[in-house]
Amino acid sequence: MIEDLYYYCRELEAFIHKNQIQELQMESMDTLFIENLLTEIQKESQKIPEHYKRIHSQIPWQDMDSFWQDKLTRAYEYVDLKMLYAIAAHTVPKIAAELHILIKRN
Repeated sequence: MIEDLYYYCRELEAFIHKNQIQELQMESMDTLFIENLLTEIQKESQKIPEHYKRIHSQIPWQDMDSFWQDKLTRAYEYVDLKMLYAIAAHTVPKIAAELHILIKRN
């Protein structure tokens, strides 16, 4: 489970880096791909047992579990593209680093 979550985080990180994405456009293929990867991250995060999440509270499980709903979605289901980019380019790589440490320990 953790390995799959780590995989999707790394895929998103690699996609941003490889394509040198600096900004997202509404309904662009890059934006849709990033949203899809974040959905996969959400699904994998929701599979992690609650007791494991409590032990490793340094990881923002609640944000992943809710698809960063409170940060991303605005009125009328509008997605904040700047926040989407910030999560994809900055938050997810930090999560990937934390997950990598957990995987190495086990």
